[in-house]
Amino acid sequence: MKQVTFWYVRHGQTLFNVLGRMQGWCDSPLTERGIRQAEEAREYLSDVTLNAAFTSTSERCVDTARIVLNGRDIPLHFDKGLKEMNFGTFEGALIKNHQEEIDRRRFFTFDWTDVGGEDLPILQERIRTTYRRIYDSCRDGDNVLIVSHGAIFLHMMEALFGISAQKYKKAVAIENLPAPNGFVGVFTFNGESWNLQSLRNLSDEQLAELKA
Repeated sequence: MKQVTFWYVRHGQTLFNVLGRMQGWCDSPLTERGIRQAEEAREYLSDVTLNAAFTSTSERCVDTARIVLNGRDIPLHFDKGLKEMNFGTFEGALIKNHQEEIDRRRFFTFDWTDVGGEDLPILQERIRTTYRRIYDSCRDGDNVLIVSHGAIFLHMMEALFGISAQKYKKAVAIENLPAPNGFVGVFTFNGESWNLQSLRNLSDEQLAELKA
């Protein structure tokens, strides 16, 4: 049975992250700190033999992926399925001007369909379909770089591993950051089951508790 290992990197910090603006399908450039975070991810993965690389088509992910892959001779594949959740008309909005409404949606309902965006079932199906497509394109034993987004990783927890967003956020002790910028974690798929191997800043014991 074919098994593929995925190395997940969230894009580096962006201008909209600093300005406190909603950033899903809209985009903004990496900051200097974001560039350093991508360089740190490259260093972290320097001893990993990567066989393939896939990135969201968003500029912030593409730029991050190119930094991570600097010096490696492997193609970079662009996949719209790895794009961030679509926040509809709230794209680019200054969060503090809509704090209560945005927090209700991103922390509780996960539903932006009434403003032209996505909801949780739509997003989770996109995640499952995208990863299955990537897996099918790989060979047994491949190590695959994935460069994507924070909310995608948060909701990937339930879509692939059956870990709810609430349980995940509690385990990693964060409120507004579903995944750190830069390297995030490692997981595998064998065609039937997904296995979360490691998460940045979590011990083996904490990871086991999260997966229980």
